[in-house]
Amino acid sequence: MNRLVIKLMAVIFFIFTIAIPALLSADNNIPTTPLTRVLSYKTGLELTDSQVKKLTILDNTIKEKMIQTRAQAQIRKQEIDKFTSNWNMMNGTACCRLVKEYFQFVAELKTLELNAIMQVRAVLTVEQLRKFNELASLESMILDLEPKISSSF
Repeated sequence: MNRLVIKLMAVIFFIFTIAIPALLSADNNIPTTPLTRVLSYKTGLELTDSQVKKLTILDNTIKEKMIQTRAQAQIRKQEIDKFTSNWNMMNGTACCRLVKEYFQFVAELKTLELNAIMQVRAVLTVEQLRKFNELASLESMILDLEPKISSSF
């Protein structure tokens, strides 16, 4: 009986300390897609209203799929951690299956990202794609310089 009470208290403690804050901050875990990045340059790329609408719809759809896929991957990761934490009770077959499932979800996330890039390419003109590459390259140069500048002060 004591063990049951202790386990129940541990679950309640987990819910209040970890799960609830994680659920409340779930909005901060919205993934960034290549579509999101293109939309952030909409003025510089001179996107039409039609392009913005198409990219926004695609972006929201891909984000939703990414959130669901990432959640499934995280569930598998937690199950793997749980099963491998006690070597005496570990079921190797179940762990191997979970590892395979986990990496299938990771691969699906990368595939969603690549599909997003292909969809962006289908919406943008050749000139807009060229301009996007220029803007993205400038942004990455600036981001690379920031740590160097701030560390010198």
